Amino acid sequence: MPTKRSQGMLSLIRANKKWAMGLGNDILMQIDPPLDKVAKLRVNDTTAVQAENLGMPGLLVYPHTRLFSDGAILHLHGGAYISGGILQCRALISPICAFSGVPALTFSYRLAPQHPYPAQLEDAARAYRWLIGRGYDPRRIVLVGESAGGNLALALALRLRDAGEPLPAGIALLSPWVDLAQQGKSYRMLQEVDATLNAEALMESALAFAGSADRLTDPAISPVYADFTGFPPVEIHCGTSEILLSDSENLENALLRDGVNAHLIRWEGMCHVFQAFGFEESKASNIQIGAFIQKCLQ
Repeated sequence: MPTKRSQGMLSLIRANKKWAMGLGNDILMQIDPPLDKVAKLRVNDTTAVQAENLGMPGLLVYPHTRLFSDGAILHLHGGAYISGGILQCRALISPICAFSGVPALTFSYRLAPQHPYPAQLEDAARAYRWLIGRGYDPRRIVLVGESAGGNLALALALRLRDAGEPLPAGIALLSPWVDLAQQGKSYRMLQEVDATLNAEALMESALAFAGSADRLTDPAISPVYADFTGFPPVEIHCGTSEILLSDSENLENALLRDGVNAHLIRWEGMCHVFQAFGFEESKASNIQIGAFIQKCLQ
């Protein structure tokens, strides 16, 4: 069960859901301060420098204590493919970077509806190859993505596998948004208890990203419908009070079906991407994700 403090904060957010959604989607996730200013922020025992010649806004985030000299994280941010910027990127990946002891590349990809699929996947592939160009072995890279970024991490790995390219060492997913067709039962059963997400708004974002409703079950758009044969280990974290719970559960089943070493960790009572909210459970989850990354690189 959530701690009393977490329960109180979740109740407050849930009671003011419309306001909270507007604050998060319309204000916080749209803030786009200068890249150099974000790089100078001191966040969770990390420092950052601009990723030069990446072709899009990006940061290399370094933990104060680096445990793997040859390992790297590629972080893919959330925002339903319509929002999210470098400040959000820095805030989400810094604690994971610190707890894992592994540096991370995080970046702002192009957004829908101005840039629908596959613009985001092309940007992710560019970032992945940027790391390789700096000397990182693909098998020493771990993908980390929250929400739409979880979708993008899987889509990137699918493209690499299908092209016969080396896959990363592992994939860590935080509340991944992988069924844009909303076939899972939690979209209906948990709508009233979800503190931050709305199914109708998510569908609008899905259509803006995919371009049309008939593409929503395409595995490139909704990876839950993909074949994952040959994938590296995958760890999934999600809350039991978010409408994307079924996405995580169905994804784990699909991964296990295809012989992947996959593990879903359900966090009782937690909301979507709760790791960003400063709960005690947020830190605990980030620590576990850090441990998974270390395991992938050992």
